[in-house]
Amino acid sequence: MATDLVRLSCTSKGTTARSSSTWKHDTRKFGPLNALNNNTEDAWKSAQSEESDPLAYFEIDFHRPVQVNELRIQFQGGFAGMDCIVYQKSGDETTDWEECEDLFIDPIDSNEVQTFESEADDATSVKCSSLRIEFGRSTDFYGRIVIYSLEVWGTE
Repeated sequence: MATDLVRLSCTSKGTTARSSSTWKHDTRKFGPLNALNNNTEDAWKSAQSEESDPLAYFEIDFHRPVQVNELRIQFQGGFAGMDCIVYQKSGDETTDWEECEDLFIDPIDSNEVQTFESEADDATSVKCSSLRIEFGRSTDFYGRIVIYSLEVWGTE
């Protein structure tokens, strides 16, 4: 692992985010950028999932090549995303998502910040321009997910 990790998910560095849904379509109060802004009073809140399509996702676009070493996620207890798969893009918008086999996240239903480290070493790690976390289910009965903080740490 690199020793001089920086927070790659800063909106001040041009990082943007999007998601599968937003609670009540109110992106100002509940949009995905709220999970990146480092304000513990803000959060991304997904809409209630449909029974026919329970999958939710959260995407981070760095707009530059980065090497991801770890993810730090803080859910609201009772609204955690579970059965997660992380994908990455190594190019522009036309590039397909590829499963990130070195970054496995298995959250627990907790308010605590959870850290998930990449298993790749610096020599084998591939730089990416975007990350996508797909949540197969939620701990909430209605399928909602709430993320107070999502930080991506690594090198540029």
